[in-house]
Amino acid sequence: MIKSKKITIHEAKDILTQSTSDMDELQRRTFEYVNVFSKLNSEQAKKLVESLEKEVGLEEDYAIQLVNIMPKTPEEIRTYLLGWKKIVPTETLMKINEILNSVK
Repeated sequence: MIKSKKITIHEAKDILTQSTSDMDELQRRTFEYVNVFSKLNSEQAKKLVESLEKEVGLEEDYAIQLVNIMPKTPEEIRTYLLGWKKIVPTETLMKINEILNSVK
């Protein structure tokens, strides 16, 4: 039975790194993409997603997308959340920003 699980691009990079020798074209392109855009290791990404879910109450989808994108300011976060039709108070945006910027 095949299971489906949502993961960050950082986790995808770790998975794809384990099998670079026998990749098909789609896997190779995906690997190139995650190498360019992955800014964290998979453990850091998992911790950020968990923190956003527990401390801010974000749904998993939103938390994963924010960790994938890693916006730098509350204004950037607001822009992404508005695209998802989600209105978030300024205090929450500040907390999200604090969490995302906690990993350097």
